[in-house]
Amino acid sequence: MSQAFDYCNDFVKRFSYERYLSTLYAPLSARPGLIALYAFACEIARIRELVNEPMPGEIRLQWWVDALSGTDHGDVRHNPVAQAVLETIEQHKLSREPFVNLISARRFDLYSDPMPSLNDLEGYCGETSSALVLLAAMILSGAPADRQLSDACGHGGVAYAFAGLMQTLAWQGARHQQFVPVDVLERHRVEAGALQAKSSDAGVLAVVGEMVGHSKTHLLSCENALEGVDPAVLPAFLPVFQVELFFKEAGRKGFEPLEINSGASHIHRMWHMWRSSRQLAKLSAK
Repeated sequence: MSQAFDYCNDFVKRFSYERYLSTLYAPLSARPGLIALYAFACEIARIRELVNEPMPGEIRLQWWVDALSGTDHGDVRHNPVAQAVLETIEQHKLSREPFVNLISARRFDLYSDPMPSLNDLEGYCGETSSALVLLAAMILSGAPADRQLSDACGHGGVAYAFAGLMQTLAWQGARHQQFVPVDVLERHRVEAGALQAKSSDAGVLAVVGEMVGHSKTHLLSCENALEGVDPAVLPAFLPVFQVELFFKEAGRKGFEPLEINSGASHIHRMWHMWRSSRQLAKLSAK
């Protein structure tokens, strides 16, 4: 791999360990592309953490749009993630539209607006998470996705994102973000401020319970759609099934969703990913 891809490999290993792990199950020829894709996603997702106000974030996002469209204001080759992702798009003949749509959806992150509805959140997760699974699957298969694979990617990405958002409620509260949809809060008669408390009341636990339930439903739909799928695409779904670790944690007595939690250990995640790889292989063989 070039220095740009080496940089991306270390970057993903640091900021998205489960995605890094999943690339080890992919053929050597596909790993650089997957690493570049995941580095791009991490780079865009981290912009909110790197800026104090929306405008600098908007400028960074626009730089990426310009870089992808070829109208960048500067040499993108000096940015190793941009260099790697542009080479990956060219090598695997990927459409640039999903990348631009992901950037556009991430503009929501820069502001403190509440997520209006569950449907809006599913749309956001589709653009930011499901699209990533789909692009990874296309890199692995070397072909456009059919309806079955697209359905699996759509549901898998939403399941992954929903679980991740419920796992990071404390971080969201500290940054005055609200990804929990307004209609879900209203359904359980919970005020948005309750999500920034130090501990959960019955209403907050009910809200988290509903969101975890939606994540489980999407994961089951993803699992059903993977029956008989091309086994070459399975590494794209390995990060998705890591949500099962969070489901287990959320089901434990005394679970507190408003506490900062680093999640499972690296060793535990490695073991669970190996187990998931075996389960997905059985689904694919049906």
